[in-house]
Amino acid sequence: MSRRPEIRVLEGTRCEVGEGILWCPRRNVLFWVDIKGRALLRLDPLTEALTRWPLPDQPGCIALTATDALVVAMPEGLHLFDPVAGALAPHALLTPEAAAGHRANDGATSRGGRLHYGTMTLGDRSVASGALYHWSGEAGAGQLARHFGGLHIVNGLAFSPDDRTAYVADSYESLRRIWQFDHEPETGAFTNRSLFFDTAGRAGRPDGACVDADGCYWMAGVGGGELLRITPAGQVDLCIELPVTWPTKPCFGGPDLRTLYLTSLDPSSSESGPDGAVLAIETGHQGLPEPVCILNG
Repeated sequence: MSRRPEIRVLEGTRCEVGEGILWCPRRNVLFWVDIKGRALLRLDPLTEALTRWPLPDQPGCIALTATDALVVAMPEGLHLFDPVAGALAPHALLTPEAAAGHRANDGATSRGGRLHYGTMTLGDRSVASGALYHWSGEAGAGQLARHFGGLHIVNGLAFSPDDRTAYVADSYESLRRIWQFDHEPETGAFTNRSLFFDTAGRAGRPDGACVDADGCYWMAGVGGGELLRITPAGQVDLCIELPVTWPTKPCFGGPDLRTLYLTSLDPSSSESGPDGAVLAIETGHQGLPEPVCILNG
């Protein structure tokens, strides 16, 4: 079913590659990143106050913590960013075994507080040299573990309401599939990989995603100007046609978590049309609270 609900383009939010959007209930604001623009952004939808902080390298994704600080995944590791001071912590939270010429891409925090994120090459994307990692703070000082490699463009990370199912997509043109895994909340392990949804034949490839209160998976169809709602059984029950061609990542926000916010990218950097802006969409569905990443103990 195709549908065109109320969609607003949020003025002043244009990015080269907007990504990683999430809603912070502590401050009732949105945070997201501009990957190519090397920036972290914050928007108060009520006052329309927008803050843009420059970063030293390309951020892939972010995560909330129990404080005002955010985790920012960049090529050389995970960093803490203090929005009050407007600066990164002086040292990386953790440096992964990332290969040269790679950067962090999409990520999501499980309901239990582990940040899972992927890496991707900055070179030939036909080479499946990306990998999936997860950060666990439960050991006290925290540690990074590698799930698996063999990925091209890691995207679509999301978790079911009960935290028992994890979703991972690969956006590469010859794959464009979303897989589901059994997720063990106590250890963060992903097992029993199976195909959840294949976007072959659709206009958009799978980019960022989120899961709503009903357990349905919302997929940004990058390159195809569509937003899909996919049931836990892998069936599309809603397709929203968008005013942007390159949607990248959805999240639910607002005090009642009933507004879906969606980042996008502008491949031409033309500054004409809404591509690159954040959209606010009234879908009639409700999201889930964004989990916080447990940093340690």
